[in-house]
Amino acid sequence: MEMILKKYFTNINYFFFVFIIFLLLIEDLVNLTVTIKYIICFFLIATIGISHGAYDSHKGLIFLNKKIKFSKLLFYLTYISLVLFVFIIWYLNPKISLTIFLIISSFHFGKEDLEIYITRIFKFRSIIFFLKGSLIVLLPLYFKPEETNEIFNNILFSYSSNLIPDNFVKLFLPVNLLIQFFFYVYIFSKRRLLYKDFLIIFFEILLTVIIFYFFSTITAFTLYFCFIHSLKNIIIISSQLNTNIYLGFKIFLLKSLPITILTFLILLASLYVFSNLETLEEVIQKIVFIGLASLTLPHIVLHYFIDR
Repeated sequence: MEMILKKYFTNINYFFFVFIIFLLLIEDLVNLTVTIKYIICFFLIATIGISHGAYDSHKGLIFLNKKIKFSKLLFYLTYISLVLFVFIIWYLNPKISLTIFLIISSFHFGKEDLEIYITRIFKFRSIIFFLKGSLIVLLPLYFKPEETNEIFNNILFSYSSNLIPDNFVKLFLPVNLLIQFFFYVYIFSKRRLLYKDFLIIFFEILLTVIIFYFFSTITAFTLYFCFIHSLKNIIIISSQLNTNIYLGFKIFLLKSLPITILTFLILLASLYVFSNLETLEEVIQKIVFIGLASLTLPHIVLHYFIDR
């Protein structure tokens, strides 16, 4: 199954590469306004992006019933409580909340991208997971510092804050890439990383660099989150549901669709309510990133216990 998953992941990257080229070719022809781009990003994240997390209800209940006979009601109450906890902490101290969210998300993104290639025999693989995932934070700060800091300031409810200094980004990004490069070369030389896997990891890093170089921060993040991170997770879940991934995907859709629709409607209602208070772009920034932060904590906590 691992080889089949790797094949699917490779195909996702090929599709993503073609999709990027297509978007770059039509960008000047279509010439969408910033507001329209934000709306498209919102709808993609609120559907494709969150769909893999919507399966948590089924995955969590199956796992907890096997281990400790958790009731369905208690599971949902715990999950929702963690979501609300993030909102409260964010309101009380947004800077600490965002910092923690960026650190946790960096590790989570890197783990999901690399876990299939880098096995548990590597003691320091958690560091590499973090470095790989932190590219999603560092690259927009490197290529689009003003735009990215604007988003940070908006979700921090601040107008003059610089969460991560520019000098740190300019120093840490090259160091990050060098450490990753030497690590992959090292494990490849020790024959603990297949040549195909070695190439696909670098290809994916290149694709990530390309999207954050050519596209706006919100667009690049949406492309990565929906068409790399989420699609990979959907493929993994589908493979767990059925050895035939196509059939597994149909089961995934049926089981995740109700929560996906419910979450989408909540996000859409939030957009409608708060759009009277701020610009649409600012509201979408808050809903997307603070909303994802609140959903990320229970999602990661659940997966931590399942992995253990």
